[in-house]
Amino acid sequence: DEGGLGRGSEWSGAVFFALGIPVLFFTIPAGVLADRINRRTLVLASQIVAVAVTVAAGVIIVAGAMTTVLALLLAAGVGATIAVGLPVRNAIVPTVVDRDTLLKAIVMMSMAMNISQIVGASLGGLAIAVWGIGGAFIAQGVLLLVGTLALIPLRVPTVRAAEQHRQPIQELREGMGFVWDHQGIRTLIILLAIAGIFLIGPFGTLLPQIAKEELGRNAFEASLLFTFMGVGTVISSLAIASVPELRNKGGWVIGTLISAGIVVPLLGVSPWYPLTAGVMFCGGVAAGIFMNLNQTLVQANTPPEIMGRVVSIHTLAFQGVGPFGGILAGLMAAWLGAPTWMVISGAILFVLTTWALVTQPALRKMS
Repeated sequence: DEGGLGRGSEWSGAVFFALGIPVLFFTIPAGVLADRINRRTLVLASQIVAVAVTVAAGVIIVAGAMTTVLALLLAAGVGATIAVGLPVRNAIVPTVVDRDTLLKAIVMMSMAMNISQIVGASLGGLAIAVWGIGGAFIAQGVLLLVGTLALIPLRVPTVRAAEQHRQPIQELREGMGFVWDHQGIRTLIILLAIAGIFLIGPFGTLLPQIAKEELGRNAFEASLLFTFMGVGTVISSLAIASVPELRNKGGWVIGTLISAGIVVPLLGVSPWYPLTAGVMFCGGVAAGIFMNLNQTLVQANTPPEIMGRVVSIHTLAFQGVGPFGGILAGLMAAWLGAPTWMVISGAILFVLTTWALVTQPALRKMS
């Protein structure tokens, strides 16, 4: 509790909700804009705002003026930058690489994110121990600024002028119609939403609480669990990138999500920190395969002229429902206990994904 902040799983869920809720309002408009104007400009703008919000959060904490309301507002500000920047960055990738190398390019982006997760989770806990929470936020803002400067030399293809005369609402309908009519992409996005509610929500909200309350670990050791997951993700990403031609990518997507339905309950019942760390590593392996192949299948089967809109819908399905999974996890943990809700979430994830395996034979063979 720092500066008047609330405690408990309810508040953890509320902050996680505030961080992700802007996705509902900004992701789709960002996707429409990404098909109309220069995508580099959008990414740079989102990065600059992220730097400002992160540094502001650090200064407020150092000044001892942070409150729960301010924390929620700042989390929403960071969430807005993610909501705009993430789909635009993803939409840039297919425009600068060939279709044959798309999977490798997506894997490279995923690895960059997960390496930052590995390093960030470790250094984040260390930075908090040395400089406090406020100092850690300011340091993060400086690193974000470095990343923003690195984007300046980036050049991306210009959006076709033929698309400029159309109304944004028409373009949005076109993108949504494409997703709905394409059975494979529709199912992939639904699976992503299911993962957001019953996998990412419980992970982000409850795992640190379980590490501290059930396993008796400190903040640094709790953050290391996400490092183990990141290592697993990097290893599986490297593995699939090294395969010349991976057949039945859709089957791999479903299979790894089913395995995640086993991992989540194990995190809820594990009595030992080493076992939890091992399970997180296995979960990271599954996550690397699922996320990379899911995104590759969606982008490889989407025409370039509507890539921004489709990718924004894809992002919304994952990031947009995650906050609801977080707030649900916080509320259910307060009622049933964090370990119990982890078990229930995993069981639901397992059943729903197994149902997709049985009822979607075309997806199993999708490549």
